[in-house]
Amino acid sequence: MQIFRKLPLLNILRKPVRSAILLCLTAVLSFTVFGGALMVSSLRSGMTSLKERLGADIMVIPEEAAEKKNLEEIVLQGQTGYFYMEDTVTKAVADVEGTKQVSDQIFLASLAASCCSAKVQLIGFDPETDFTVLPWIRRSCSGQLKKMEVVVGHDIVSDEGDTLTFYGTDCIVAGKLTRTGTSYDHCVFAGADTIRELTMSSIGKNLNQFKEVDPNHVVSCVLVQAEEGIEIDALAERIQASVPGVCAVPTSGMIAGISGNLLGISHIVRIMTAVILILAFLIMMIVFTMLINERKREYALLRVVGVSRVSLRRSVMSEILLICLAGAAAGICAALLVEILFAGALQGTLDMPMLMPGAGSVISYMLSAALTVVAAGILSSFWNVNRVSSGEIGLALRQER
Repeated sequence: MQIFRKLPLLNILRKPVRSAILLCLTAVLSFTVFGGALMVSSLRSGMTSLKERLGADIMVIPEEAAEKKNLEEIVLQGQTGYFYMEDTVTKAVADVEGTKQVSDQIFLASLAASCCSAKVQLIGFDPETDFTVLPWIRRSCSGQLKKMEVVVGHDIVSDEGDTLTFYGTDCIVAGKLTRTGTSYDHCVFAGADTIRELTMSSIGKNLNQFKEVDPNHVVSCVLVQAEEGIEIDALAERIQASVPGVCAVPTSGMIAGISGNLLGISHIVRIMTAVILILAFLIMMIVFTMLINERKREYALLRVVGVSRVSLRRSVMSEILLICLAGAAAGICAALLVEILFAGALQGTLDMPMLMPGAGSVISYMLSAALTVVAAGILSSFWNVNRVSSGEIGLALRQER
């Protein structure tokens, strides 16, 4: 019968309020399952991206800048700031036994004022020795950076070919980097010649105070890559003992706090998802029980007109399946929209790097959320559907009189 095939959809449309309540319930469940998985995955991707961007085993900084909070604010959170030491430190660190490769960087803080296009963190690197920034830059733009050319992070409102002004000096944007979900999305990168030029310009604006250090011979930090098999903490201690006035910080220790936060958030999300899944399952069981009991006479009449038990069971399950799939789709779309629109706000609130996983992972999370909702709907109603489809017709009709 053609009308019987349409019956599940017609039943849903005939009771819009009841159907809307069931749809909202399944949507909340899918929103939680998909949204939680996507958020945890984004945080993990951001953490991996941060480790790759740091790219070094040890960061050597001036002793006075060794406060963990100050260092994390500048290096991990992308807040504008600076600290300096003499560039002779670079060679001294390279001479320490166990170091495989070293490269220095310079931090400059610009202002959102007439002298600068925006308030950003400027990071200068040496293309001759760099092993952290340059490989990342080459993924987004080809060729060598010329003097007064810069590369901007993903979240900087500027495109290739634009002109940015720092300390009254113009720079050409040579490329824009792909999103990393870290503080580097808000930074501007420049080669050694450019950063030296900007350093001198900043002095004329009374910015980036260098105190007793010669601004022509400064570095902010020295990045160290250890030789194979070298114990990182022991190497950091050797550097600190061999080079006066510096602090050697293993990068693994810098992100330990973020890793701990990620673990805590993952546990909370898992617990919240489990609680909502159990509650949703119980509520769906109660609702579907009430729904099926309410329609016993309808099901009995269908049996009277010749609908088999198998066909009746299939019709009721199809109705439940349609509601679950519609709710799952709505919840998944809502979670994805929230992730896209409010990722920046969420990243700022959690104070952690976030990077959306690849399309393959997102699709797998979508399918997992949809299957979870469908399984919850089918399992919560299976017993009642089986009971009503297997019951005696006459008994059902007598009970409904």
